[in-house]
Amino acid sequence: MLISLNWLKDYVDIPVDAPKLAERLTLAGNEVERVVERDVDFDGVVVARVNSLRALPGSTKNQIASVTTGQVSADVVTGAWNLAVGDLVPYAVPGSRLNDRRIQTKTFLGVPSAGMLCSAIELGLGEDAAGILILGPGAIPGQDLHELYPRDTILELEIKSNRPDLLCHLGIAREVGAIFTLSVKEPTVPKTRLRDTPEMVRIEAPDGCRRFVGRLLTGITVAPSASWMQARLRAAGVRPISNIVDITNYVMLESGQPMHAFDYRRLKDGRIVVRRARKGEEIACLDGKTRRLTSADMVVADTERAQGVAGIIGGAESAVQDGTTDVFLEAATWEPRSIRRTSRMLGLRTEASSRFEKGLSPALSLPAVERAAALVAELAGGTATASTDVYPGPLKPITIEVDADRIERVLGVKVELGDAAAILERLRFTVQGTAGRLRVQPPEFRLDCSIPEDLVEEVGRMYGYDRIPSTLPGARTPVRDLYERRDADETTRELLAGRELDEAVTSSIVSAGETPEIALPMAARSLVRIKNPMAENRDGLRRSLLPGLLEALAVNARQDQGGARLFELGSVFWKTTANAVDELQVLALASHVPAGGAGAAAAELRSVQATLATVRDRFVIPSTDFKQADFPGSDPGKYAGFHPGRTGEILGEGEPIGIVGEVHPEVLHKLGLPGRAVVAEVLFERFTGGGHRTPQARPLPRFPGVRRDLTVVIRGKIAGSEVLQVIRQRGGYTLREISMLSEYEGTQLGAGARSLSFRLHFQADDRTLTNEEVSAVQQGIVEGLKQAFGAEVRS
Repeated sequence: MLISLNWLKDYVDIPVDAPKLAERLTLAGNEVERVVERDVDFDGVVVARVNSLRALPGSTKNQIASVTTGQVSADVVTGAWNLAVGDLVPYAVPGSRLNDRRIQTKTFLGVPSAGMLCSAIELGLGEDAAGILILGPGAIPGQDLHELYPRDTILELEIKSNRPDLLCHLGIAREVGAIFTLSVKEPTVPKTRLRDTPEMVRIEAPDGCRRFVGRLLTGITVAPSASWMQARLRAAGVRPISNIVDITNYVMLESGQPMHAFDYRRLKDGRIVVRRARKGEEIACLDGKTRRLTSADMVVADTERAQGVAGIIGGAESAVQDGTTDVFLEAATWEPRSIRRTSRMLGLRTEASSRFEKGLSPALSLPAVERAAALVAELAGGTATASTDVYPGPLKPITIEVDADRIERVLGVKVELGDAAAILERLRFTVQGTAGRLRVQPPEFRLDCSIPEDLVEEVGRMYGYDRIPSTLPGARTPVRDLYERRDADETTRELLAGRELDEAVTSSIVSAGETPEIALPMAARSLVRIKNPMAENRDGLRRSLLPGLLEALAVNARQDQGGARLFELGSVFWKTTANAVDELQVLALASHVPAGGAGAAAAELRSVQATLATVRDRFVIPSTDFKQADFPGSDPGKYAGFHPGRTGEILGEGEPIGIVGEVHPEVLHKLGLPGRAVVAEVLFERFTGGGHRTPQARPLPRFPGVRRDLTVVIRGKIAGSEVLQVIRQRGGYTLREISMLSEYEGTQLGAGARSLSFRLHFQADDRTLTNEEVSAVQQGIVEGLKQAFGAEVRS
């Protein structure tokens, strides 16, 4: 939002310079991104009209422009080629000054050039040096350019989405008045009593239009607007067009309410119908484009066809033109979600839509129409003859209560109730104090205030966040509650970061035709398609996080950053029925193995399993196991994208809740990812138990434990998880921990044989275990492995 200080000073007497004002606004929550001093350092530059253009003899880079100021005509040589006959341009006459440079008549290839035509950068009005600055139709030949571009200071503000009331000069003036305790001089609008003609407007879709205010003015004259108005519009970044259109834009920039002016004689039957568009209905818009609408889009129509896309852009058929004599001024309040959807669907965002989609107050409509009608009467000679105000559901004021304790508890600093009341009153809130509490009604233009915390925020930002001391929050959390109150996703992110994984955030919108087919076994087989995608290659909702993480690994590898280890915690979308979609939270890990072959991939696979076990243990989940995935023949089916024999299911209470394994080489080739990759994906809620289980502290063991290493040789395709299951069963309650040390395959073992080494930790709670007891348990384990797998003991 661009705010002109010259304009702002009409409403409030600013007591500080521009940098200090920007600082105070920023501290009050209205961030000023930059301050631009528009110091126009020129004299003698006037408006000229281009009468003709012809080539400069002997030159291919320059041309001769014949221009007139209305009193003097001259030929000027220029190297710019963006000119056309009829253009209005800045003309520096001989003897004029641009900064410290005097402009004189010069000769080019024997042709005298009387002065020069100026670009924006030469005048200090912008950074464009590619061509001559083309002025709007409101400029008058011979007019001093200072009248169009006076010296000014422009504040560029970043307005938050919940404060559309600040997208105007009056809104910022109210903020300045509250910050410095100053009165605000709002424009005075003469009250006129007009015949109310409710039949002029009919609202057929009240769910999309909260209020519609209109006023008919007759006998107007369309002409360029006054120079002061043009200067203000340019300062705010708006191009002047004509007095009627400029008035509607001026009122929007002044009060925040977008408006539109219709040529009343072009409206069929002189009636307005606010409705949904007919399916496939087309409208020729003011920007010269014809747009096809859907039945969900709101339009302003006459009794025959649409004359404007509601809240976004007007139609060309009823636009105000030079011969227009009667205009219908409209100021409506549109449902923000409808405007946002239509704007996105059309790919068109305007000054009006950017305001309506944030949610404007219906209270702005009537004052805006009255202000615009007064300006039209003053500047275009019109007379108001009829008015209408259709307001199906008037806004009901709300009352919010807050006390000093709540203010202190939220802010962390004590603010006297009287001081809080004074701050809120400066912000136009209506305040009543009763029994140590404030009963507060927000002003009509503030729809963002509905709960006590909103009032506390208003008090805090005006009191000054810089005055609030750095203290701990007022509410204290007992140590025993820290684990219980912490979110599971936050804990998981910290654990994985501690395991040296980097968090990735990939897009939930993917290409339905190009996304690799790799996901959880229980995932939906097809993607959820988007009906109105923003781009052709963004037409589906992801069903797995793995494709996005694998693409991220590929991007890192292309940037010579191989070996990345990533994780993501996010949502996936599974289509359940024709019109139902489930959104589930999943956790995915992906690790790139740039070199080292199958052995390196197997080691990384065990590391990923260990990482998942760490997360599982933190959430006290005892019953998570890994099981070899059973690929159904040549068709991988639900295991598509994974490597057969190197993939396992993750089980929770005996049911599949995830998958871990090596990615199939075909998927890696498609992504352009060299080497190998190991991935895992789990249903987060099932894997963590919702994060509701709190780890319980245990006393330190009173008796020492005993560690034994066990190495066995097994033959055939036997999963490591099956070996571990036998060891646990035979180990009994004294076997507290099992860790796998190594896996070896070699010619000396024979074909199909593997050597697996485990470390076993034995311990009892009531005694010190003897060597004989441990040896007996270990022998039982060995016997079980022999019976189950025909294992041979090496050590």
